[in-house]
Amino acid sequence: MIRVNLLPIKQARRRSAGRTQLILFVLLLLAEFGAIGVIYMIHSEELGNKQKQVAQHNVEVNVANKEVSDHARLEAEESTLRQQLGVLDDLERNRTGPVRVFDELQGILSPPRNEEDRFSQLQKNWNVEWDTRRLWLEKFSDKDKSIELEGFAGNADDVAEFLQRLTTARHFNDMQLDFVQTATATGGQGQAAARTVQFRITGKISYQAADDKAVAGQGT
Repeated sequence: MIRVNLLPIKQARRRSAGRTQLILFVLLLLAEFGAIGVIYMIHSEELGNKQKQVAQHNVEVNVANKEVSDHARLEAEESTLRQQLGVLDDLERNRTGPVRVFDELQGILSPPRNEEDRFSQLQKNWNVEWDTRRLWLEKFSDKDKSIELEGFAGNADDVAEFLQRLTTARHFNDMQLDFVQTATATGGQGQAAARTVQFRITGKISYQAADDKAVAGQGT
């Protein structure tokens, strides 16, 4: 009877199966590594894109911050400029204000120069026939926007006309007659000593007029 030894065949089969399993295991590892590499590449690309976006946003934020800083700087410069212009305006008003006040006062104490002045004075209810030489000032003082006028006039009617003109003036406000009394003046504007009335008028003064038009009846 012939006997066949099958042990080597079984061992060969086992070795073949082992190699097959090893190959499959290696292929599986390679597949996993490949998948991991692909995922890593995808995430790396996404991360790179995110980093680019963050960098772009940082640039935009820096630009916006610079614009905000420039805006704040410009506002500060504008505020400083406005303050400087305000100071210059105040200086200009203080320079020209008293001149305009005295020009207006001169116009009040002057007769009409022409028909236009005459008409303007009539519109203000001034007595265009009043002889302005009948009243003269001895004192003109102002402090803290308050004004005090003292002088002499021919009679109380002259003082009343002067007060009426002051009440219609642009630079004089709230003018009130403090007193009018009989006095002996030494004369003004070439007048000799005579029996006159002395008066004092007080009120408020404004060096800023409502407009820049010349006062009707104002002397130049």
